[in-house]
Amino acid sequence: MSATRYGFINPKGEWVIPSPHGTPFSFNEGLARMPAGKGWAFIDVKGQLKLQVKHAFTGFNDGLALTSEGFIDGQGKLVLPVAFKANFTKYIVAGTAYENVGRFGSGLAPVMRAGAKATDAYINRKGEVVLDGFAGGLARPFAGGKAHVVLKEGPKGERSRLIDPKGRCLASFDFKVMGHFSDGLALVVKSRKFGFVDETGAWVLEPTFSPWGDTYLSECAFREGLAPVKVKGRYGFIDRTGALVIEPRFQAVTGTFSEGLAAVKQDGLYGYVRPDGSWAVPPRFASAQPFSHGLAVVLNA
Repeated sequence: MSATRYGFINPKGEWVIPSPHGTPFSFNEGLARMPAGKGWAFIDVKGQLKLQVKHAFTGFNDGLALTSEGFIDGQGKLVLPVAFKANFTKYIVAGTAYENVGRFGSGLAPVMRAGAKATDAYINRKGEVVLDGFAGGLARPFAGGKAHVVLKEGPKGERSRLIDPKGRCLASFDFKVMGHFSDGLALVVKSRKFGFVDETGAWVLEPTFSPWGDTYLSECAFREGLAPVKVKGRYGFIDRTGALVIEPRFQAVTGTFSEGLAAVKQDGLYGYVRPDGSWAVPPRFASAQPFSHGLAVVLNA
């Protein structure tokens, strides 16, 4: 294996693409960003250089990536200029200042306005606000043609809703704490327990599981039919019926299953397991990320 500590492996655990200048990011839409000397590079799945930029803040989503110049397309063309002010805490898009600009999906990106009474909105690829006024306290990126919006001042009995790219409400929810949708399910906390609901708000798994720490909303999500859970200090995986299909025996899990493998930690090191719990890549990494495009980011121990 290469002496370089950061890089990509294939599903056999073989070192494929080194990242000599630091931590790379996972592939998305066929490209991955990584530090490259004094700048950043986008590479393809063969490790070939495709684009060079001063700094890449995000990978590609909906054909656009956020760089220090703004959103670029896959050929490196600047599509939507973005200026960064106040030590990168303000984003100036089409003459308007935002606290944050999210990734694009369905041609739209969520933007966060400043101020306690401000609400989020969505801009198009020209930087124009096209969805607003729906009391959005937290606008999440679109995925699969839908976005989950948490309402700041919604009607009674409605805390969040699922919308389409036209802003039309597809479903509404009255849960105080709710995660993002993945595999058509979202984690919901009720009475200090968590379960899962579908996109209509109906319970698929009743709230019987105990949450862990402050990060359970992002950690626990279904993908490829399985979701990680923590039982008595150890991590395992449940299926959509709530049955434990991989017994809780791991110290940690990174994300969940992706391309048939999940990154888990045992005896202080990370490796990858299959859906039946067997090892595909025995633990030998200091850190490991989910697979994407047949490759995964790892840090050698």
